[in-house]
Amino acid sequence: MSRKVPGVATILAAILVMLSVLAPALRAADTSNVDDLVKQAEKAMQDGKYKSALAALDQAITAAPGRADLYGLRAKVNDERNEVDKALDDIKKMMELAPNDAAPFMIRAKIKMGQQKFDEALADANAAIERAPKDPDAYYLRSDIYNDMGKAAESKADEAKASSLER
Repeated sequence: MSRKVPGVATILAAILVMLSVLAPALRAADTSNVDDLVKQAEKAMQDGKYKSALAALDQAITAAPGRADLYGLRAKVNDERNEVDKALDDIKKMMELAPNDAAPFMIRAKIKMGQQKFDEALADANAAIERAPKDPDAYYLRSDIYNDMGKAAESKADEAKASSLER
């Protein structure tokens, strides 16, 4: 009696079934690892250890390149290190991954404020408000920009709007 050897299609089908069963567990492990790396990065940032924070975030991004928030965190670290071009590259990637999210616009507005580019910062704050009209932080940010531009009335109006949204 000869034994029949399974064909390539049968072997591939078996592998796909095994992967579909294992995939949720693998994703959970990856997510847990990425979350641990984010916690390490946040702790390093609080301690002013920006190289350590970058290393952890680089690992997290390698493991989960589709998570926009990771690029936002790395942008903040790069901004703290005065690596503005790298920060802006991360914001650009964040915008590609989450075009409807207000966060990348808010982060970029803060960077532009630091560069004294108030018109660009204002445009980003407006884009953030357009995407998240009920987010008081977006109005507080725009209030700060208006204040830096010497537009007291607009600044006070946005501060009042932000305050009303917090209630």
